[in-house]
Amino acid sequence: MWALWGDPARWPDWNEQVESVELDGELAVGEKLKVKLRRGGRMEFKVVELEPEHLFVEEAKLPGARLGHSYRVRPRGKGAEITHRIYVRGPLSGLFSLLLGRKRMSEAVVRFVEKEKELAE
Repeated sequence: MWALWGDPARWPDWNEQVESVELDGELAVGEKLKVKLRRGGRMEFKVVELEPEHLFVEEAKLPGARLGHSYRVRPRGKGAEITHRIYVRGPLSGLFSLLLGRKRMSEAVVRFVEKEKELAE
């Protein structure tokens, strides 16, 4: 999975919402990712946690909130447990959760995982 997550240029391969990603330099804590969305618009995410091969967390600032996405891989027996988590934190998190739609975000994560699995095989 890390080959997909650790290379932002490949994000459009598994994330249907992303058209392109720009990263100046290496993927590292504090670095900024400029994400162009397929539906238009751009967002800037900042890498807030990074443990290569295991964990990657990015966050974008919203008015009164932060939108985050965490990706985690944990070895489990002969395989691995893969976790995606999308979250919204801050005083206006309730509003943004409604605007983004919990069901829509959950469905998007399921599609991420299905596509990642396909690409990893």
